[in-house]
Amino acid sequence: MASPRYFADPLVPVAFYHCISRVVERRLAFGPEEKEQFVRLMRAYEGFCQVRVLSYCVMSNHFHIMVEVRKRPEGAVYSDAWLLKQAALIYSKPAVRMLKETLETYRSQGHDVAAEELKEKYLGRMWDVSLFMKELKQRFSLWFNKRENRKGTLWEERFTSVLLEGELATLSVMSAYIDLNPVRAGLVQDPKDYRWCSYAEAVAGGRKALSALYTITNEHRLHEQNQSGGSQRIPSAVKVLSGYRVWLFGQGEEVRAGHDSDSQVLRKGIKREVVEQVRTEDGKLTLAETLRHRVTYFTLGVALGSRGFVDEFFEVRREQFDARRQRGARPMKGGSFAGMFAFRTPRIGLV
Repeated sequence: MASPRYFADPLVPVAFYHCISRVVERRLAFGPEEKEQFVRLMRAYEGFCQVRVLSYCVMSNHFHIMVEVRKRPEGAVYSDAWLLKQAALIYSKPAVRMLKETLETYRSQGHDVAAEELKEKYLGRMWDVSLFMKELKQRFSLWFNKRENRKGTLWEERFTSVLLEGELATLSVMSAYIDLNPVRAGLVQDPKDYRWCSYAEAVAGGRKALSALYTITNEHRLHEQNQSGGSQRIPSAVKVLSGYRVWLFGQGEEVRAGHDSDSQVLRKGIKREVVEQVRTEDGKLTLAETLRHRVTYFTLGVALGSRGFVDEFFEVRREQFDARRQRGARPMKGGSFAGMFAFRTPRIGLV
């Protein structure tokens, strides 16, 4: 008999969970394509179900997700248009069109009660960790079974969940544990090189993953202070990433039976010298590390080079740009770029 699952008190405004699920018989069923599809569906159902993924890692036979689930807002009214927008995240265009036509028919005939009942069938699937996990797993199973021409269950059992305290100490430790899965498995030495985890997505400039790091590292409080008139500046993505990287490497350090480098490895992890190097560099990526990832400066920066080169580019075309702009060159941030400058700083994540 499966052990009981525990949830937060229904009156709590926000709850956090660490959810885990494994493939039946622990088969190594997921390769790169399967992992990519799982992440894509996870993000789609995250949006539809009104939950927030703070950290995740998809391995070859299991996955971890740390999720934030807020209580359904009381008294909130959701329009038909809002519901259709949410439905479009997980349903095909014909299915969304059919839902739209059904709602319009009810409204035109004065059957508002029927329309609201139909909407509630969708709204009732939101703000719930169990339904988020259930629908995500079922949708992925359908895709996987069709692709592999197989039938039957894909998952070993129902998902396991752990209720988490929503404090920095708990969330940051759990996030590090999740992001370090591929390091502990010996797949990579650096979690940024395992593209199916939240840290790698954040390094690659993923907005949702970066936003989650603000919460995990407690930097969201600076956002709140700024929005309420506080004087503290909102931390940059570079600061958040570098700070988390130092923390992550410290948590993932390899454990040996002794101090000798030849002593028995008790827990796979990151070499001590690598951890120390990351600390020395304050968590910043080197140029070589940066270039292994998508660099949006290289496609959206407009003009790249020395300060003089970019400033000259601007001066020649000054009339084409806002009169308030005084200089063309802006330093390239987010990694080591050999002192280069860019004309435009991308807004969608730097690396």
